[in-house]
Amino acid sequence: MNTIDKSGVSVEEIIRTFRREHNIKDHELKYEILKRPSKGFFGLFANKVALVRFQLPENEDRIRLFTESLLGKMGISFGTIHSKKEGKTLFLTVDGIVETGFIIGKNGSMLETIQYLINRVFEGDRQIERIYLDTDGYRQRREDQFLNKFLPRINKIKTSGNTLTLEPMSPGERRIIHRHIEKDKGLKTLTIGEGDNKRIVVFSSRLKEHEVLKKNSKAKADDTEAKPEENKPKPRTRRPRAPQKKREGANGDAEKTASPETENSPSEV
Repeated sequence: MNTIDKSGVSVEEIIRTFRREHNIKDHELKYEILKRPSKGFFGLFANKVALVRFQLPENEDRIRLFTESLLGKMGISFGTIHSKKEGKTLFLTVDGIVETGFIIGKNGSMLETIQYLINRVFEGDRQIERIYLDTDGYRQRREDQFLNKFLPRINKIKTSGNTLTLEPMSPGERRIIHRHIEKDKGLKTLTIGEGDNKRIVVFSSRLKEHEVLKKNSKAKADDTEAKPEENKPKPRTRRPRAPQKKREGANGDAEKTASPETENSPSEV
């Protein structure tokens, strides 16, 4: 850990100022008092300055310590928390939990809530942009099951050089795809759409983003023009009436045969 020395009129004031400036909690604070202020003898040789040396915890350590404190306050007993940093993403794994059902929750809801809270606390951290919390390999198993549905199509992009637009997904599902693609130098991703209709486009790293957007827009326009004609409503047509037949009466005059539409109508008086 790095250290920094701070001076002030009192030890208490130095500690308060340091905590406020660095947003450090009580359980994270580690310091050594190097010098206390003294009044001296009859006001002579007085030392009016206090000096405190602080240990600056790494961001990774701060997040891990906060998570330990949070789980403890929730009454969750655990062994250790392991952390692993990849780029600006931190992965926390909680080991030694006897009853994993509580921390995971129904369909992972509790685990997701704790993870969300940790991310909110450290959302201003520039060195770590995203934190993932897991226990007993639960999240990894869920993510593997989700990814397996898309891997065959994603792997084809490497050789074909085409683009792949996936169906709309939730923010959590999109993060799984993005994080998987980040590990593959041959592929890139971008997000298109708005709201619940946001989609991920997977494409070869040889392509530029503006090329992919242009290609995707053209494909969408072509798909709109190629709609089959049979889906359009057909105009209604009237069937022509059958010609009326004539027949001769007893006196030889021609008589009209009533059509089916008129023979049941009331006769004129």
